[in-house]
Amino acid sequence: MHKPIEPASVFKSKAPTSLANLTEGTRQLHISGQTPVDSDGKNVGRGDIQTQVTQVLQNFTNIVEAGGASVQDVCRITVYLLRREDLPAVMEARSQVFQAPYPATTVAIVAGLANPDWLVEIEGLAVF
Repeated sequence: MHKPIEPASVFKSKAPTSLANLTEGTRQLHISGQTPVDSDGKNVGRGDIQTQVTQVLQNFTNIVEAGGASVQDVCRITVYLLRREDLPAVMEARSQVFQAPYPATTVAIVAGLANPDWLVEIEGLAVF
């Protein structure tokens, strides 16, 4: 379980994210960067951010649930993107998965990911 920490003295964007989260659980699940690869090991959605981020978030959710947690226990995520213009699509997709209190979030625009076909990768932490 986590509680958002959002002091009035720090600017908060309108994005569905928390500035910080205070965790109260005892178990931690550290989720490695999830990529747009399906259960058969095939890359999906070449050049299509919507398809890729949907696969990434499905993989992420499957791991969280297999670890005994829920997406509501995710207190922090880091999103790696190749293209800044894909940010709105990623934020929209993530708002379909996460509800308040939102995970603390960092987004980095990077020069590349491990596979040149990947447009997005997401890692995170769940505490429960």
